[in-house]
Amino acid sequence: MLKRLLIFGLLLFTVNTYGVDSVFMASIPENFNAPDPESDYDIQLLKHIEDHGWYNVHIAEGDNKPAFAFSIGHFHKANHPEIIVIGLPAEVAHQLLNIAVVKIVGGQEKIEPFKKYTDFLEGLSVAFVPVDLEHYGEYLGYANWYYGSLNMPFPTLQMVWPDRQGKYPWEDGYDTRFLSIQPILGSMP
Repeated sequence: MLKRLLIFGLLLFTVNTYGVDSVFMASIPENFNAPDPESDYDIQLLKHIEDHGWYNVHIAEGDNKPAFAFSIGHFHKANHPEIIVIGLPAEVAHQLLNIAVVKIVGGQEKIEPFKKYTDFLEGLSVAFVPVDLEHYGEYLGYANWYYGSLNMPFPTLQMVWPDRQGKYPWEDGYDTRFLSIQPILGSMP
């Protein structure tokens, strides 16, 4: 545990010194192995990733933070950043993460940051923001455990949904009240 904290501290220093682009892995190492399970839940998670290529984790709302859900396995199995979505009901969040899987695995599509995707869910467009490393500890706990043996952090994209007028947080006219429901975990364009 102390080793992981030291590595995390060094990585934060690197981010602050050299910029985010220099610290995230571009691809999964060929010799990467998933961690050994420590609980029954770990066994279930690892089996699902092995059988399906990914697993979605949902964290309920609490401690003045909205609910969120994130993927584990995309980087390992599809060499694609993990995805997190914040502030939506569990069913909607999981549906959006599963639609992303269809694009990543089925369509072999690399999701691009800041591009609007209008075809994710009928009547809802989404865009993606690279997640800053400073948020990994607070939001991506199980993914941090899964990728803990990597010598650099795994990449993650936040799926961002627009306000009721279809505006994104980086666009003029965005309803900033939505930022309490959907905090943005990375730099916006």
